[in-house]
Amino acid sequence: MTEWRCFGVVIRIHLLFWAVIGISLAAGYFMETLTLFVIVIIHELGHVAAARELGWRVAEIQLLPFGGVATMEEDLAADPLEEIVIALAGPFMNVAMIFCSLMFWWMGIWSEAWTVFFINSNLMIAGFNLLPIWPLDGGRILQALLCYRLPYRKAGLLSIGASVLFAAALFGLGFLYWHLNLMAVAVYLTVVNAQAFVRFPYQFLRFLMGKHAINPELSNLRSVSLAPTVTVMEASHHLKRGYYHLFFIEGGNGALLWEEQLLNALLFEQKHHAPLSKLI
Repeated sequence: MTEWRCFGVVIRIHLLFWAVIGISLAAGYFMETLTLFVIVIIHELGHVAAARELGWRVAEIQLLPFGGVATMEEDLAADPLEEIVIALAGPFMNVAMIFCSLMFWWMGIWSEAWTVFFINSNLMIAGFNLLPIWPLDGGRILQALLCYRLPYRKAGLLSIGASVLFAAALFGLGFLYWHLNLMAVAVYLTVVNAQAFVRFPYQFLRFLMGKHAINPELSNLRSVSLAPTVTVMEASHHLKRGYYHLFFIEGGNGALLWEEQLLNALLFEQKHHAPLSKLI
């Protein structure tokens, strides 16, 4: 694996990437393949620019044989709109490149054939990334939209399940037309989502830690009514992104439980299985 820096971001290039470049050179498609990966880098830099503007830390960009991935520390407790903005920033760069290519063709700098290839390449990369499969841009948008309606835990698990179904459909499409590359990508995305499911408890813990670290936004106050027998862990499953929660304990004297009390009991007091009635 090799690496270099671009706009302060580490870009890691896997060995298989160089193998693809070598094969394309032998087949006489070096410039076309190199252009595709340049488009991928610009696409990923769009994510990087949006993430930095919103205060997210970007770790690196990885170039793989089938595309690129921008690795960043997600603010899981932030408003889902931030996730949507960052996810759309990549396809937006593809649209911008399409307009630039049309300008170059109109000015006579690019030939019509090369302009058509460049436009189709951008449409292919943007369209593929907008598929509703995690961790593609469309999958991130799907999860963010679900977070507007559902608690974070339910939205995350539902988006992973939906991603597996969409990946299976993608594999079926590849099998129907015997498109080996499409089948390979579908298998890879299925494996990634299986790993995401296994790691989800850790991701949910990161979400809880993120909510504990931010200042409460009382303008986004959300009330939740729960029975006093509900455990602290079960109550945490009702937490949503972008909201501050106030829990009403039913069947008592109208006792209230603030979000930070719940998080303290869960994260620092080891009261995972304690009923809410023990916290009031």
